[in-house]
Order: sequence, then C-alpha cells, then structure tokens
Amino acid sequence: MNNMEENTGMALWKTFLDNTMKRDMHTVDIIIGVSLPIIFVVSLIVNTVTCIVILSDKTMHTITNYYLLNLAVSDLIATFGIPVELYYHFFSWRTYNRSSSIECKLHYFFVGILWNNSTLTMTALAIERYIAVWHPLAVTSKPIWKRMLKIMTVLWAVAVVEALSEIANVDLVTTENLNTCFTIPTDRARIVNGILALLTFILPTVVMTAVHLMIVSKVNSSKNRSRDVAFNYPNNRRKVNKLIVAITLSFLVCWIPFFSIRVLVFTMDLEQLMKLEEYWGILSNATIVNSWISTAINPILFSLMSTKFREALKVR
Repeated sequence: MNNMEENTGMALWKTFLDNTMKRDMHTVDIIIGVSLPIIFVVSLIVNTVTCIVILSDKTMHTITNYYLLNLAVSDLIATFGIPVELYYHFFSWRTYNRSSSIECKLHYFFVGILWNNSTLTMTALAIERYIAVWHPLAVTSKPIWKRMLKIMTVLWAVAVVEALSEIANVDLVTTENLNTCFTIPTDRARIVNGILALLTFILPTVVMTAVHLMIVSKVNSSKNRSRDVAFNYPNNRRKVNKLIVAITLSFLVCWIPFFSIRVLVFTMDLEQLMKLEEYWGILSNATIVNSWISTAINPILFSLMSTKFREALKVR
C-alpha cells in the first residue's frame, strides 16, 4: 500500500468511525455510564475476595486455586482500567483533548497484557483440569509452587508478547466529532489482527471446548462419586456439567464482539467494511461492555460456584 492509498484509506476509515460511533450516542452513553461503574464495583469486590480467601486459607493452596489467584489478580488490575475507559468515552472523545499517540498505544498495551493473561490462564486451567481428571497422578509428583511459578511466568511472558505485537497497529484516530484509539487500516494491521484472533480467541476456544467435553465425558462415565480434585467439590455430574457449560459460554459471550471486529478487519477491505456501518457501532459498543464484564464473571464462575470456596468464605 503506497502513501496515497494509505491516506485515502485513512480518510475513509475516519469517516467510517465517525459515522458509526455517533449513531445512537445518547443511548450508548446511558448503557456505558450505568453498566461500567456497576462492573467496576462488582469486579473489585469479587476479585479482592477471591485473592484474600485463597491466600489466607492453606486448604485452598491447590493447583487449580493458584490459577484462580492468577486470574483474579489479573482481572483485579484490569478493573482499574474501567475508570480510564469511562474518561475516554465521556471526556476525551467529546472535548477534543488530543491524547497523545503514545498514551493510546500504552493503554492498549497494558490492557492487552491483562486480558491476554486472563485468556491464557483460563486455557491453561482447562488443560490442568483435564490432566487432573484423566491423569491425576501426573500432577502430584512435583512441588506445586515451583511448577506454578514456571507456568505463570510463561503465561505472563506470552501475554506481553501478544500485546506488544499490537502496539504498531493502533493509534489515535481524530475525526470531526471524536478522538478514539483504534486499529489503523494497514495491510500489516489486518495480518496482525488475523493472527491475534487465531491465537487469543479461536485456538483458546477450541482447546477449552475440547478439554471441557473430555472432562464431561470422564465425569459422566465414572462411577466414582468421591470428591473431584479438579473441581474442589463432590462430583455431582449435573453441577459439573453446568459449570463447564457456563465457563465456555461466558468466554464466548464476553469476547465474541471484540474478536468479531478482529476477524472483520482481517477478512474485509475498507470498501466492504463501509457496508457494515449500520452494525459496526453496535458491535464496537458491545465490545466495550462485554470485555469488561469478563473481569467480574471469571471469579464468580470459577470460585463462587465452588462449595469449598464458599465454606472458606464463611470462616472469614
């Protein structure tokens, strides 16, 4: 893509974003203004409680719960990005405060690390559960702390690399009506979005779905109703199946809007994207709300649905 094509493409992209993001702006303001503060409070409480319970109760120091702790810490840090999101939405975009390009990239980078780490942790936890159910002896031979420290280090390192790959593809886009930090329309950005959609959504979804199906198969076929190591509560098949469905569906619901945008940017050129103007704003705003919901729903599904967690919480 030469300079003239890039300039033309950027002009089209600005017009497209301007038209889509100003649609039903009043309704969007109400939805975001009400939902994000609620998500912030809920996420702050449930993630803090999860961290306190796991750290303070030695009986909760299990492999599964260390994953939950890593997830809760990541989501707790990410939660403090919600006030920043609210500021960008209600002030920076409307009052023409020209946030620097560096600020835009840093925001994407740090939030990307935390969200990527959450996805990686959920995927690793699914694999860990599979091992615990199908090969329980394989996870009992090594010290838990050393093993988990290595795994968590790898997860955070991969999350950083994934976030770094996106820095060059986002920038401050300034139009007549707003300033927004968004993907810029370049061939490189399309390729990176496609790769990241594969690595951070499609592949984790396939892995989690396959692993959870294998766990359900094992649980349903087992005649042993003793306490299940992977789930920390009695092996009630109905509860296990409901939890597994909830885990997979929550991940899909929270992240489908965000990664739909990635896939569309990767598979369509600007002329094709312009035809989606009517729906792009809805998808973009759903991305904002759903992505932040993921920070609150993870500890609820993984921890608060656990009988052992609730018992430890009562002791507090």
